[in-house]
Amino acid sequence: MVAAPDASSLEERLVWIFGSPRSGSTWLLRLLIHPWGLDNSREGIDRSRFRPAGGNVLPVNESYLPMHLAPLRESTVASIEVGGGRLLLNDQRAADPAYFFSDAYRGTWEEGTRRLVLERFAAQARDAGAEHGIDDPLMLIKEPNGSHAADVVARLLPRSRIVFLLRDGRDVVDSMLEADSPGGWRTRNDGVLAITTAEDRLSAVRRQAHLWLIRTIAVERACEAIGPDRWIRVRYEDLLADTEGELTRLDEWLGLERSPAGRQRAVRANRFNSLRNRIRGRRNGVRAASPGLWRTNMSQPEQEALNELIGPKLAELGYPL
Repeated sequence: MVAAPDASSLEERLVWIFGSPRSGSTWLLRLLIHPWGLDNSREGIDRSRFRPAGGNVLPVNESYLPMHLAPLRESTVASIEVGGGRLLLNDQRAADPAYFFSDAYRGTWEEGTRRLVLERFAAQARDAGAEHGIDDPLMLIKEPNGSHAADVVARLLPRSRIVFLLRDGRDVVDSMLEADSPGGWRTRNDGVLAITTAEDRLSAVRRQAHLWLIRTIAVERACEAIGPDRWIRVRYEDLLADTEGELTRLDEWLGLERSPAGRQRAVRANRFNSLRNRIRGRRNGVRAASPGLWRTNMSQPEQEALNELIGPKLAELGYPL
């Protein structure tokens, strides 16, 4: 019989995949949990009868916990100076004792929130244990949309670990604009209003560039807070160029006991050209897997706005301008 997970010991088995949307986080999660797949079941695991049993790992495909802990002030983000604070509702209201997560009452809400989070994840781990025979699993929590609050999560759960998935912000912005264009997957599936004019596109470029920068800075702060042994950085471009090599590095760091043959199967099953046509292309979530498309897809004014907003951070991270 599989032992029930202990909430107090679960924290060290939590691994957050932070970065930014459109950085390959779903692809990375699929690579790490193969031969299992993702679904919307209670445990998040698609265990097809045509697949062998997976490893001792449990995927969490966006819990949205960080977005509840620290809502992003997206409506005004374009007018806020990045790095100057007040980017999150928590920043704006921290000194207001009426705010639930105010600093004045941190001593009462922080530990209780921490217990709530751990008990919630432990319950999901118990379900996975009963259904799939997983004993004290490693929980891989994909949170690109909540990465603006990565430092909040790191403070709350300092013994957890972080995979910092980094992608060139210009490609991230380009991919988001494509998703929000007429016929794009967000306009079709998520009810997002399509961007149709050059003025709206330039405004969207600035907004998405701010969001990429906010998320990147927050993840950097989170990594600094938890210490060098508890985080690892993976560049999307490196993962694309040498998927097996990067996956080997991640497997070793995470302690996943997969064989080289098992990793090769994961890479083959999840490479872009092997994905079903219905989930590939500009009208779907999986787009092109081609870094640098921003150079041809974006106008000169849009590229200049990108360089102004995120150029210094890109250079700091080693991306050529």
